[in-house]
Amino acid sequence: DEIRLPQLHPKQAARMMRVAAASATFARRGLRPAFLGASQAGAVRFFSGKKVDRGAIIDCSKVLARPDAYGGVGAFAAVPIKKGDLVERGVARVVPADGNNCQYVFTWSEDRSVWATGSGISVFYNAALDGSNNSEMKRYLDKDTFEIFATRDIEEGEEITHLYKSLEWRDCFRELKELRDSGKAGAPKKPDVLLPPVIDCSKAYAKEDVYGGVGAFAAKPIKKGEVVEFGIVRRLPVDGHKSTILFTWCPDRSAWAAASGLAPFYNTALDGSENTVMHRYFDKDSFEIVALRDIDEDEELTHVYRSIEWRKCFQDLKKTRQEIRSSASSTNDEIK
Repeated sequence: DEIRLPQLHPKQAARMMRVAAASATFARRGLRPAFLGASQAGAVRFFSGKKVDRGAIIDCSKVLARPDAYGGVGAFAAVPIKKGDLVERGVARVVPADGNNCQYVFTWSEDRSVWATGSGISVFYNAALDGSNNSEMKRYLDKDTFEIFATRDIEEGEEITHLYKSLEWRDCFRELKELRDSGKAGAPKKPDVLLPPVIDCSKAYAKEDVYGGVGAFAAKPIKKGEVVEFGIVRRLPVDGHKSTILFTWCPDRSAWAAASGLAPFYNTALDGSENTVMHRYFDKDSFEIVALRDIDEDEELTHVYRSIEWRKCFQDLKKTRQEIRSSASSTNDEIK
């Protein structure tokens, strides 16, 4: 990666030196996650040498998540979709869950021992027990990615369903299997009214970050105080100390959740430069991410991992942040 050093105000130079020190710290530790966000005022820019197409990694623009006819949430077509067309593509994140007891994760290994949650709206597709499903997921286990394709023409506003392949053997799907086998399932019910979406991540897109992972970036200029993204979560029976991709989901730190949309891909800013904050509504299992300042188009979206102070899986990040702060303090003393 290249660091460009333009003519800077002393304060910008100080920030640049903190960034460089932090980058060196991450390199020494072999850590991959991005943490600084996009540069401001041209002070520091990283170049990966790759031209990344927006939406090449995650794209759920053809799908809306709305309340379904059963009191839950389903996936609905935002536009007409032709047979064979891509409906959604995304990234899977492996979680330390037991999918036999949790219906909100995908089987992610041939031997049925690994489980993953999906990006975008992928975990909200309901099953069609009567065989009328109109989509199919292709899983690329070696790349931790997936694509969902239409198996027939889908009308705008129509619910998008697929077949839960693990219905045959997962304990959490036993009742669904019994209903299907009884022949009484019938076609999926249609909601009486199409209610507003409960997930919207259209102002963000995902691409590879400078550390080889995936980050979230602004798809358009975003003003301070504006909602960047809103969505819902699924609570998972896992230990959040063992997984960095889950959110703490109760005040006593005993519940954990996987978030919709692009929320799991916002990197943390260890140097205090975060540009968003997440508001969590535990009683509704929903969230909003709001801009803390004006954000430029294509700027990386970052926030602070609140649990960095106490979660075991974030101890390396916590130590790195302390080193960054110590380096920044030394730099400021030199400038003075």
